[in-house]
Amino acid sequence: MLKLFFPRKKRPAQQSIDLSIVIPIDLSYRSDDILQRIKTLVKTSAHQPIRIILGCNAQPAGEIRKLKHIIASSPHITLAIDQSASGHLSRLRNIALSHVQTQYVFFLDIDIHINIQQILNAFSEVQQHPAQLCMYPCLYLSKKGSQQVKRLTLTAFKQAYYDFRRDLILHLAFPSSIIITDLKSVQEIQGFDEEFIGHGYEDFDFMLRLFQHKNLIKYQPELLIDQTYLAPMMATGFRAILANSQLEQLLQKEYFLHIHHEKDKKSLYHQQRQANQQRFEMKLKQQIQTDSVTIDTAPPYLFKAFCKLLQQQGLNRPEYAALWAEIHGHQLR
Repeated sequence: MLKLFFPRKKRPAQQSIDLSIVIPIDLSYRSDDILQRIKTLVKTSAHQPIRIILGCNAQPAGEIRKLKHIIASSPHITLAIDQSASGHLSRLRNIALSHVQTQYVFFLDIDIHINIQQILNAFSEVQQHPAQLCMYPCLYLSKKGSQQVKRLTLTAFKQAYYDFRRDLILHLAFPSSIIITDLKSVQEIQGFDEEFIGHGYEDFDFMLRLFQHKNLIKYQPELLIDQTYLAPMMATGFRAILANSQLEQLLQKEYFLHIHHEKDKKSLYHQQRQANQQRFEMKLKQQIQTDSVTIDTAPPYLFKAFCKLLQQQGLNRPEYAALWAEIHGHQLR
């Protein structure tokens, strides 16, 4: 019997939306892991109306060749190569930003799970936001949780957090560096400070300058308080001030996922965190006036603001208890 074979029809290319996704990558660390994530990114974003710009170091040359091969058939992915030393994420973000030609830009890391519909939803939201800025909660998945990404929905992961499933989710980051905003504002604050090298604080510095530029926060002495938290609503200092300006995002459905990976805290990349912290504090002190009006951000400052928001929207407070439950995650695993 004669079998007839017809060529597959090519899917029509969708018109790109006015948004670019900026992702810095450094193949000097975790190269196999990162290249695998790039393969997933290529597959997920194929035939989708988005642009992706990867800011990347020129070394190691062998890993760069592998990267170029992986994205060769993806015209919507641009590779912006920089010759700077490894671990310079601020520089890599700025290099990628220099290639952005869209009105809006979305800042993501390579370890963020890419869901196209979630990105399209964020793009729709930011266009309607008065400040043209949205900051999204980020669920840091455990190794076990990361293995469930293809099986569980985003909604299921969000519910797992509020059900105290710490076997799946390590913690919720809010504020987080997952930000979508207009390119013009990013250019007006001159992007990321390239004096931050290695791990930490370059994102907080960028966020504070961007939020202040948009009149979402004011420079004040409380920003100098740098304390981590066990529960987001128990945050204080600059973390509480950043979170307070975007509390409504916790009530929306868009929670992004951070895929688990191992950390080498002895690496130079992580050892530079203390120097970055000192620069972060120095810059803030230069911006804060001695007569600045200040507020007390110690708990229950953020908790009270969130409870007021729940009341305004007629929502049930106990359903959100995970946001203020100061519990060490390992006790629930």
